[in-house]
Amino acid sequence: MITLEECLYTSCYCEENVYKFIEKYSEHFDEVYAVFISNPRQQCVIWCQKHSDNPVVRPVCWDYHVLAVARKSSEYHVFDFDTTLPFPCPFNAYMTQCFKPSAPEISQWWLQFAMRTGHYFRPIKGSDFLETFSSDRSHMIDETTGHWRSEPPNYDPIFKADLGHNLMDFLDFENATLPGKWLDFN
Repeated sequence: MITLEECLYTSCYCEENVYKFIEKYSEHFDEVYAVFISNPRQQCVIWCQKHSDNPVVRPVCWDYHVLAVARKSSEYHVFDFDTTLPFPCPFNAYMTQCFKPSAPEISQWWLQFAMRTGHYFRPIKGSDFLETFSSDRSHMIDETTGHWRSEPPNYDPIFKADLGHNLMDFLDFENATLPGKWLDFN
């Protein structure tokens, strides 16, 4: 199985991490998907994330997150570059621990907030994602300072001039021109 150490990874560039993963490893699987996770408020609560000081108890509230889901034979695994869970992680275990945690020390406030905001998933077939995703990374530049919010990967942006910067189109709940459709987890 593919290990995290074998993959390109840059913190806070989940969509590019997944793009590079699919680009390099899609042949290893029967199916592979890029999966956008967000909600209309862009306040998506996910547990078991490296950016939390206590990943089991305190979630991270992302505006969006992207991971890969791959199937080999009848087994589905999640490849989340930012999780504290195993990489890869069996699909059901990932979904339970990251979106429906049950640890008694978890704050009821976080659980209620997660239920109010919800989790929506936009799965996109890997080959479609490779064809249609394009980013100039402008979303990662702080508008007031002009500096990077997080240092970018050390390779050129995944930018296709004919598509322009379309990351925000993938996150738009009204946009039906790109592949994949939003599914409500609840």
